[in-house]
Amino acid sequence: MKMLFALRSARSFSGRRSFLSGFAALSVMATSLTACSSGANPAFYTLAVTPGQPLSGGPRYVEVRLPTIASGLDRDRIVTADSGYRLTLSQNDAWSDSLSAQISHALAGDIAQRLPGSAVFAENDAVSTQPDAYVELSVTHFSRGPSGRTQLEAILSVRAIDTNQPFYMQRLTLEGKAPSSSAALIQDMSLLLGQLSDTAATQLRMLQADQASRQVTSQ
Repeated sequence: MKMLFALRSARSFSGRRSFLSGFAALSVMATSLTACSSGANPAFYTLAVTPGQPLSGGPRYVEVRLPTIASGLDRDRIVTADSGYRLTLSQNDAWSDSLSAQISHALAGDIAQRLPGSAVFAENDAVSTQPDAYVELSVTHFSRGPSGRTQLEAILSVRAIDTNQPFYMQRLTLEGKAPSSSAALIQDMSLLLGQLSDTAATQLRMLQADQASRQVTSQ
């Protein structure tokens, strides 16, 4: 009798231990799923086209190439600050598309708004037209800078498809406000990109004027 009782007790303990182990495993799994889901629904942001002064002139077709982005900025999560030594990423806010695609499409929209006589499109868009000029950008800083203000630092180049024409290149550093939220930061970034497009539009008009002058001279 004593041996039978001991055997039953051992089986009961073993079953209880298996149940507790299974419960613990399920608890860990539930905790892991909760941790994963807590950051699974970020707010998505996109750069917007900003208005500028419409100007006459400019090449007929302009292609905005996909920009080169510093590797530290090329992330799904938005880089909210760059102190020069440390990057700060948002925990809850992300880009709705790659940053390079965001910049190229916003810049194309900005230039098209400023040069209504030009057909402006971004690289990889479904356009089969041969461009007359290219706009290229290499972005090194695009977030809050050390001063706390939104900063855009980039090298802008504008060139005609005809390699014999002048080639424009300039490093630009633009600074905006000191945003207090991700929404305000993205708005400032859009405005700075609009300011950069003012320079691009001016250079595109100069390219077109130079090409027209060459054609008159050749006649």
